[in-house]
Amino acid sequence: MKLGRTVIGRWLGGLAILLGLALIWWLFAPRSLGGVAQFVVINGNSMAPLYRRGDLVITRAADDYALGDIVTYRHPEIGLVIHRIIGQDGERWQLKGDHNDFVDPYEPLTTEIEGRAWLHIPWLGSGLVLARQYWWLIILALAGGMVMAQPRATGRRRRPRHTIVQPVEAAMAAVTLCALGAIVAGMLAGYAFLQPASRVVNEPVIYRQQGTFTYLADAPPGIYDTAQAQTGDPVYFQLSSTLAVTFHYELANVATASGTIGLNAEVSAANGWRRRLALAPAQPFEGAEATVRGVINLTDLRALIAQLEQQTSLSNQYYLLAITPDVVVNGEVDGLAFSDAFSPQLLFRFDKAQLTLVNPADDRQGLAPRAEGQVARTRIEPARLSLLFFSLEVESARWWGMVIAGGLAVAAIAIGWPLWRRWQSDETMRIQFWYGNLIITGAAPHVDLPRAAVATMADLARLAQRAGGLIIRDTGSEPNQYVLIDDGTVYVYQASDSGPEAHQRVTPAPVAHHPPPADWRDQFIAALRETGLVSEACQAVGVDPFTAYRERSQNPAFAQAWREARQQHWEAATEQRGEA
Repeated sequence: MKLGRTVIGRWLGGLAILLGLALIWWLFAPRSLGGVAQFVVINGNSMAPLYRRGDLVITRAADDYALGDIVTYRHPEIGLVIHRIIGQDGERWQLKGDHNDFVDPYEPLTTEIEGRAWLHIPWLGSGLVLARQYWWLIILALAGGMVMAQPRATGRRRRPRHTIVQPVEAAMAAVTLCALGAIVAGMLAGYAFLQPASRVVNEPVIYRQQGTFTYLADAPPGIYDTAQAQTGDPVYFQLSSTLAVTFHYELANVATASGTIGLNAEVSAANGWRRRLALAPAQPFEGAEATVRGVINLTDLRALIAQLEQQTSLSNQYYLLAITPDVVVNGEVDGLAFSDAFSPQLLFRFDKAQLTLVNPADDRQGLAPRAEGQVARTRIEPARLSLLFFSLEVESARWWGMVIAGGLAVAAIAIGWPLWRRWQSDETMRIQFWYGNLIITGAAPHVDLPRAAVATMADLARLAQRAGGLIIRDTGSEPNQYVLIDDGTVYVYQASDSGPEAHQRVTPAPVAHHPPPADWRDQFIAALRETGLVSEACQAVGVDPFTAYRERSQNPAFAQAWREARQQHWEAATEQRGEA
């Protein structure tokens, strides 16, 4: 049934658009707005050659992941990382960049993985970065494009239009846009109200603990460059009887500090045996520096080892001597209190003849150990919603969403209420909405043909669709009358006298009438045979439908050619459908 096909098509088209928008939302809605997609702009070369700087990768959250997946996770120090899964260690995943020659030191849990790579678009990431920075230029460009795209008056002839179509359609479009805008703004405000207005941010404040080991051993003159063995030199038991060890402790980036510092030694063997020796008891200190000293009696150390081997009847090739300062410190860094401990080791290896440093070149574990600590500075900052091209504070999103939604809702009501009242009372408006594509406005030609009254406008529309003709909304002597001339009969539908046009006659804008070409009849019949529609045939030859219908009513040969052309078009269309 062809009646109302245009309107039904509009609704179906609108439904298709809504379904398409819903699909787009499901596929591409960002995580910040409740979706599962994440837009990642590549800013390094760790995944080259697959991903390069400036590419855009869209990831989607998944329930599980597997080896070979390219995923994103948030490193606690670096931030968002996109790398490939190469292994699994218990509940943690091992990842590596395709271009890297090392495995990521951080192994995230499954709950820390934010999504799997789903779509890769080269170079688009750079465009999005520029769009985020210069969003206002994009808005200006779109606005300028809309202005430039507005249709301009030309010298071409156009078929007459109903004088109220454009205002009504414009009002309905305005109501629709306002309503959609209010819904979108309301959804944004509702989502913003579900989010916390502020968030806690922990900023690390770094301080550094460091120290320096030195040692001295007595020795006969002439063995070393100086009068005794110094830091870095081997110590021979045959020449030295004591080893004096000093540890100097320092705190960097700290305003005030206090604590205790002591020094201990531990002798151990490869089989796990160990013996702890106290060199200096813990003593308090104030400030950012402290020093502790201790002396090891090497004769007693050798006697301890001899006693061990004698009583156990076991002999080890070598033993280890670890010197460990025990520092416990409390202080304040950048106004924040902290507590920490520092216990590096100075490691010696010794046998029956000598004592030497282990890895003396490794300062971090050897003579100059250091370690960094941090204190979290907590501050509250407004939470933000990240959209595609910009971000907005949650509080602003709430109130702006409410204000815009309310304003657009009021505008929709203000425009729509008069439109609704007019719709209820004005049948011509309803007719124009449902059948406007079949209607032209003007004075109906006075032809000496039989007249038939039609009960409903729907019936007249069916006749027009079947005949391929146009309905004339009469603006002459019979206002609110709709006329269709077809096959020697004038079909008339009389609309009810209601609405603002019931009390005044519509005066159409004057239209310049151009005389039709002399051979227009043959051209019209040829076009009608091709299209089957009177309206298109009239447009093809440049005559108005009034002239065509008047000629058909007055010229029997032209009327016969009209019917034959319609029949030939119908037969050709039927044959084409049969071949298909």
